[in-house]
Amino acid sequence: MNLSTQQLSLYEFEIFKQFSSHDILPIANQWKDKILSNTSAIDVQITGELRRGKASLSHIDLVVSTDNIPLTINEICGLTGTFTIKTKSRNFLEILVKNKLIILVWLTIPSEFPFAVLFTTGPVTHTDWLDQIAFNQNKRLSFHGCWKNKQSVQIGSEQEIYQFLGLPFITPEIRERNFSQNASFVLSPHNLITHSDIRSDLHVHSNWSDGKNTIEEMICAAIIRGLSSIAITDHSPLVLKPRYTNSKYFLSQHEEIDGLINKYRNQITILKGVEVDILPDGSLDLPEELLRSMDIVIASLHVHLDQKKSILTDRLIRAIENPFVDVIGHPGGRLYPMHDIADLDWERVFQAAAFHQVAMEINSHKAHPLFDDRKVSDAINVGVPICLNSDAHSASMLDQSIFGINIARRAGLDKKQIINTWSPSRLKIWLDRKKSLHRRGKKLISKS
Repeated sequence: MNLSTQQLSLYEFEIFKQFSSHDILPIANQWKDKILSNTSAIDVQITGELRRGKASLSHIDLVVSTDNIPLTINEICGLTGTFTIKTKSRNFLEILVKNKLIILVWLTIPSEFPFAVLFTTGPVTHTDWLDQIAFNQNKRLSFHGCWKNKQSVQIGSEQEIYQFLGLPFITPEIRERNFSQNASFVLSPHNLITHSDIRSDLHVHSNWSDGKNTIEEMICAAIIRGLSSIAITDHSPLVLKPRYTNSKYFLSQHEEIDGLINKYRNQITILKGVEVDILPDGSLDLPEELLRSMDIVIASLHVHLDQKKSILTDRLIRAIENPFVDVIGHPGGRLYPMHDIADLDWERVFQAAAFHQVAMEINSHKAHPLFDDRKVSDAINVGVPICLNSDAHSASMLDQSIFGINIARRAGLDKKQIINTWSPSRLKIWLDRKKSLHRRGKKLISKS
């Protein structure tokens, strides 16, 4: 649904910031490396919204540790490249780089570096909460240090600040949450999912549809990255016209995949899959015999997202009820480069997905951050399985799963709550469950 900002709720509007984390992270890393390599800086940390794992950002925050702040400021101002110094003060720089992106650089001496990292990471609600805990313990916490009984306490890291307050380390991705001091222990933030927990990528495209690499190149890239399973899920014909006028290309693709399964059987599990379009009436863009041949079916909304809320919700639920659908791809629509958002009754969608045990996908592609941490939390709370995929359209894009992991961590998920952490055998059992019900006589709801 194409929405103006006037039509958006505050809930949705908060994600409509100017820049995608996919675009911002490389720039932040470039500036971090540039400062470390070309100035007297001792350490540089990316903080702010980017460190908190937000998908859409307003700016970049960097904290620089140095023994000589005036010298390092002058060195940064003298760096080569296209940028403008908008603001310069005793320990702060505001830098304008390309595309009107702002970088805020905070400079501090090494002993104050952990505190500057904490306070610039934010958000203010979290640091205010920490400050209140310090006050209740007759302690003091600020951007420049901490004190107990008016005596300065030496702190060497951000983790030690939390220890000083009697708290476990709270990872940046969950610091926007509101919780009491006791709740922080129950949350066990150290158990949040990490990149090393991901064992499979179940949404990958090849040059059979709109990907850049061959199937074998995608498989080899997955092996290099240590994955145990990969699903080749090219598009159904609807979004590939005029290249394909029917779905017969999957028959030829499956022959190729069979050969690759045999070639790489000792290195990785390869699944035959599809990202099938959900048609305007809720049926699917493939006949039953092809759906039956797939190891995994991802059903996605790509067209007619401007339908009324009730119609669009019914349409998505019909797809969820289909016995061959395993995953709903990138629920919510597209944010970049256009705002094409599905106006859904999320409560009804989650209830249907939980009942039929169809996974909702955290999609790591730049275009699809709309199934965000709050929606993920709501889905988990009613028992919806969660899938986390790269939606890679090239071999290098397999690495973008980190952006989906940020969403999962912000939602507070551990590895037990995401199907991509399962072994290939457990994953196969889960993928077969609905098909086995259909074989016992359950009615199929699909395109004839």
